[in-house]
Amino acid sequence: MSDTQTLIENRPPSVAALFLERVTATPDAEAYRYPVPPASGQGPDEWKSLSWAQAADRVFAIAAGLIELGVQSEQRVALASSTRVEWILADLGIMCAGGATTTVYPQTNADESSFILSDSESRVLIAEDAAQVAKAVERRAELPALTKVVVVDPAGVETDDWVISLAELERRGAAYLESHPQLIKERVGAITKDRLATLIYTSGTTGRPKG
Repeated sequence: MSDTQTLIENRPPSVAALFLERVTATPDAEAYRYPVPPASGQGPDEWKSLSWAQAADRVFAIAAGLIELGVQSEQRVALASSTRVEWILADLGIMCAGGATTTVYPQTNADESSFILSDSESRVLIAEDAAQVAKAVERRAELPALTKVVVVDPAGVETDDWVISLAELERRGAAYLESHPQLIKERVGAITKDRLATLIYTSGTTGRPKG
């Protein structure tokens, strides 16, 4: 066996396991830096950062929230959002729950978004904002497998039993972790190298998107 093969064989079996390793090794080191609009609404964005430990708190809460919603190993959780720190946290949360991220381009129209959600049999959709939520609401009748929509930025969104905010998901997840403190470690520990991690669809320019 070559050195490269040995290195690959000895690596953790999943991105989720790698994340847990990094959190343990350097909890106080900066993990992510992201722009935040100023409170005054004027001037350039301000930059904030998350340490690995702070990121883990949110990731584990998201993961536990998804598990509390019923997400099982390899079940798909769709993510329709532009690039932002919550995208990273949600993606890691899905993986730490043992699920598989299904990506949806934010520019995708309602018809193709519905197709991706249906074809992937996504159980939960994490949507960036009101525009992304509206696409799912419009096609809800075509999405019997979709049990919950989680919105990152709930401005202009009417939440109900089907639509909740990311903050609410994290709150529920944190509460669930209090009574199940080993939950994330157990879920991540059960992930093997042959488990589905993500499902990515083509843009669909020559027909239906292909995953």
